[in-house]
Amino acid sequence: MEGKHDFDIYVGGKIGSFKGISINIDDQNIKPIVKNIQNLDVLTKGHEITTLAWGDSEELDVLIGLASQKVKIYDTDFKAFTSSVDVNCGSGKICGLSRFRSVLVTAVESGHVKVWNTEKSESIIETGSSIEKMRHSAINTDTIATGGKENDLALFNLETKECTFKAKNVRPDMLQLRVPVWVSDMDFLPGGSKVAVCTRYGHVRLYDPSTPQKRPVISMDIPEQALTALAVTSRDHHVVVGSGKGKMMLVDLRKKGSVVQHYKGAVGAIKSIACHKTEPYLVSVGLDRNLLIHNLNSKDLIRKMYLKARLNSVLLHSNAFINVVDKPVVKEEDDIQIIEDDYDELFDSMETIHETSPRKKCKIK
Repeated sequence: MEGKHDFDIYVGGKIGSFKGISINIDDQNIKPIVKNIQNLDVLTKGHEITTLAWGDSEELDVLIGLASQKVKIYDTDFKAFTSSVDVNCGSGKICGLSRFRSVLVTAVESGHVKVWNTEKSESIIETGSSIEKMRHSAINTDTIATGGKENDLALFNLETKECTFKAKNVRPDMLQLRVPVWVSDMDFLPGGSKVAVCTRYGHVRLYDPSTPQKRPVISMDIPEQALTALAVTSRDHHVVVGSGKGKMMLVDLRKKGSVVQHYKGAVGAIKSIACHKTEPYLVSVGLDRNLLIHNLNSKDLIRKMYLKARLNSVLLHSNAFINVVDKPVVKEEDDIQIIEDDYDELFDSMETIHETSPRKKCKIK
């Protein structure tokens, strides 16, 4: 493909497989290119890839977080792994990874977040409990979000290492019982400070840290669905969530919140979702070993690829699929004008037929 990147999509698997994928989604007859970037012969249990992230705004470096608390960096320009760093801090697998001012930021399941610019203890942020996900804001680059089981959404400043926002649990249910907390994923909505959250108990919530309110400004339930992944979309106030049952839904976070549409094709737990920043494309992976590409608007399943390994994470290039040339859309009024012009041309070319007066019928006496 033309451009600075070879692949549109990168995926990481539970056995440590790291693949690059190039797809022409406009032509089903062109076979996708799938390459094993990581040598499969050297993989062990500790090589499980738990998270993928871009290391720079140009999307040249891919940061690869391993279960063994090691970070590998793949340079897409040189097409090679450039470094491997041990990031031992706390315990558990890496559940969040990013760069802050050219240094690594890692989060592990024990709740420890570390900025690796110094060995001093003050570079470690303790979130207070175990976490399942850490996200770095692309707008406010000094802000991260964390959350986990019985550890509600919290925002931290990477510069001061202080908590700037701590969510308050929703009010008790109709039986006056406490609603349990299990944040599984979150992401920052583009163009602001709002944060969307999904939980293992089927909740989708929206928080606005710019207001004094600590409870979610919108909270909705998706019954009987343990939500495992979330991604913001190119549509305002819309996010995509996936569940452990293979359900994937587009959620409108306005008014009281509602499920707009469903995306079919997955048959196993969805582990990671990525949405194109400008185009209506949605990519997801999960434990069914398939990579799915949907049209965000029409719900159509564009591609379904079997990749042989259970997949934990997907990373989508911002320039993915830009070589696709869509057919021009004819506006309704233009379409009507074309039809009228065709009819005028048709009638002008027809031969004129002169009418004759009908003969009078003779009455039979």
